[in-house]
Amino acid sequence: MKITVVLIAALATTLLTGCETSSYMGQAATDGTGVTCPKIYQAYRAYNADRQSAQALTELSQLVSPTAGSLAQRGVNSAASYADQIQASVNIALAVRGCQPVG
Repeated sequence: MKITVVLIAALATTLLTGCETSSYMGQAATDGTGVTCPKIYQAYRAYNADRQSAQALTELSQLVSPTAGSLAQRGVNSAASYADQIQASVNIALAVRGCQPVG
């Protein structure tokens, strides 16, 4: 039973993380106007919303099971290690287009 709770929490974390970003990127890819600065800003905001959702889910998982919470936290920590790289990439894309960087 305990392993089932851990697996459910891990699956929920995987499914919820990236929802905003994936949804937005799918829409942006099909609207036909290309990659504009406003779209880059919106995609970055979606990415940050996903990061916050993952952290909230981790906190909820810790209430359900310490083991599930620990696994979810490892996933969040792993993703957080890429945050600086993602921000730098976003800022390069914005600079190429002559737009203000994200903070």
